[in-house]
Amino acid sequence: MRLTSHVARFLAGCLGLAFALSSLAGNDAYQTIPSVSPQPEQTSVGPQGPAELEAFIDGVMTAQMRAQQAVGGMVVIVKDGAILLAKGYGDADRENGRAVDPYTTLFRPGSVGKLFTWTALMQLVEQGKVSLDADVNTYLTQLSVPDTFPGQPVTVRNLMTHSAGFEDGSVGYLILDSDARLLDPLEALIRYLPQRVRAPAGGDFNNGDMASYSNWGTELAGLIIANVSGLSYNDYIEQNIFQPLGMASSTFRQPVPDRLKEHLASGYNNKGGRLKPQPYEFVMFPAAGSLSATGEDIAKFMIAHAQNGAYQGNRILSDAGARLMHGRALSPNPHLNGAALGFYENHVNGRRLLVHAGNTTQFQTEFNLLIDEGVGLLFSVNSESIFSFSARKELLNAFMDRYYPATLPAVQPPDDFAERAADYAGSYRFNRHSYSTIEKAFSMLSSGISVTPTPHNTLRISGVGGPLAKEWVEVAPDTFRRVDDDPIIAFSRDEQGQVAYLLNIGSLPSMQAYRIPSAENPQLHWLLWAAASLGFVVAVISLLRNWGRDKRQGGLARLARISAGLMGVLQLSFLVLFGLSIVALTNQPLGPYPELLTWGLTLSLIAIGLTVLSAGFVPVAWYQRWWSGYERCQYSLIVVLAVAFLWSLHTWNLMGYKLP
Repeated sequence: MRLTSHVARFLAGCLGLAFALSSLAGNDAYQTIPSVSPQPEQTSVGPQGPAELEAFIDGVMTAQMRAQQAVGGMVVIVKDGAILLAKGYGDADRENGRAVDPYTTLFRPGSVGKLFTWTALMQLVEQGKVSLDADVNTYLTQLSVPDTFPGQPVTVRNLMTHSAGFEDGSVGYLILDSDARLLDPLEALIRYLPQRVRAPAGGDFNNGDMASYSNWGTELAGLIIANVSGLSYNDYIEQNIFQPLGMASSTFRQPVPDRLKEHLASGYNNKGGRLKPQPYEFVMFPAAGSLSATGEDIAKFMIAHAQNGAYQGNRILSDAGARLMHGRALSPNPHLNGAALGFYENHVNGRRLLVHAGNTTQFQTEFNLLIDEGVGLLFSVNSESIFSFSARKELLNAFMDRYYPATLPAVQPPDDFAERAADYAGSYRFNRHSYSTIEKAFSMLSSGISVTPTPHNTLRISGVGGPLAKEWVEVAPDTFRRVDDDPIIAFSRDEQGQVAYLLNIGSLPSMQAYRIPSAENPQLHWLLWAAASLGFVVAVISLLRNWGRDKRQGGLARLARISAGLMGVLQLSFLVLFGLSIVALTNQPLGPYPELLTWGLTLSLIAIGLTVLSAGFVPVAWYQRWWSGYERCQYSLIVVLAVAFLWSLHTWNLMGYKLP
């Protein structure tokens, strides 16, 4: 029996190696970013020992914790198959005086948990039970991904690289403050099935393949794991990843098992200017982010990946399978950071990292693995939006600059760049948003990302914080490096040769943006809403001021004024209720859509009929010479603004009940 087991493992390993090599064939040129500018001159130092490393990290973390006002945090660093540093900072539970201990305190690392889902899926690929390039519907019986683009199915590889083309959604359901509205994962997948809004990526690395991060897609992968393995998602992860790695203090179960509850860190977010403890967060798509784990446990997982699947005599992946998972699988541009199978790439000081971040409303986490150096860094805090994107990067950059420093060569703009700079100017919007539900309206709250040429023959990018809000210099066609650092972004052109997309925002291959169409310019719509609101107010005032005169005259002229006045009342009421709903969602991000919003949408729907009726009265008013010429012009303008307002509502999915 034992011999049979060894033979089976050997054959499986051989098959896995052959599969991996065949999958990697032809992609060698894209395993590292080609040289598009003078590369940093590297100096390899690396952490010299626990004492020196701890002193350095203490200095960085103390400053960061103070500056960001974080309640608690942890840093775990691994090297050469062992934990080099694991240290907690601040409080896991401030109210009860419990300090953070990375060996016992469970944090909620959010989307870092996706790496466990992708690793589990990769195990099934190695076993020949799942094919990376198979239609995901092959493994689904309970639901089906629509055939929106005939002949271009969503594949497992698309799920793992976030390139399936799904729209995004989250408001009111992704993270909850109680289990009262928590659905069974399968029920959640069916209820919140997103539209496919773009064709899935083909992966030739040169055609501008688009990606957009998808929590729903990761949960779908969790369902595939359950269907193919015959185990529940939780059971599979526990038996095939947690147990081999000795991760006894980790769970995807919600709430955490009783044995772990006393070790769970409290999560904090800002309420009234003060960080306050919040209820346990329930994640609607657990395979995408319900993990609770200690820093030590995540370090074991990190070490296993740093050692290509091996950890203390056990394996969660074969060497070939791990290398396949870690290799570049997709990039919209060969010069940019790409996506591996589950991980995404980053390059700092000329060195390649496999990374993944995780954010809930209370915890902020980042997982960084220098795969070639065998070094990993995990840092996490239990405070909402305190450890911002830029702060996390500052900690990583401080580590890299000390232990893996590099001298960044200066680059000069091309002589002819001023002639082409206007090609890139404009406003761009992240492609990760809802296209079919009311959530699209939240895009109107942001003016997007602004790209502006500078007098220095560079581009200035604003409207988003962190490392993107800097000047960028062209280093290859449509490709730009930050003037003072090594991140690279690029632009992609449409079939007419016009710049249409901004790629790899924040050095993330699944963070891409499209040029905002003129018809969806937020400033245009806010101006329209302001003008329409004024028109609605005038309609109401006109109705009240002329009530007596219209009553004496009677007839259709009176009905026309009543129709416009009531329309104004209803639409003004909608605007008030919509504004109050936005405030409510801001104050209670884990709650459902407020009923106020439904009432507002109902009033607006009624107003549609009144708008049509009022529009029908316009030619009659002019033909029969109702009122004075000024009043007829005023009435006509009110109707024009009302119709334009309906167009705006339709544009942002605010016409009807398009709730997720």
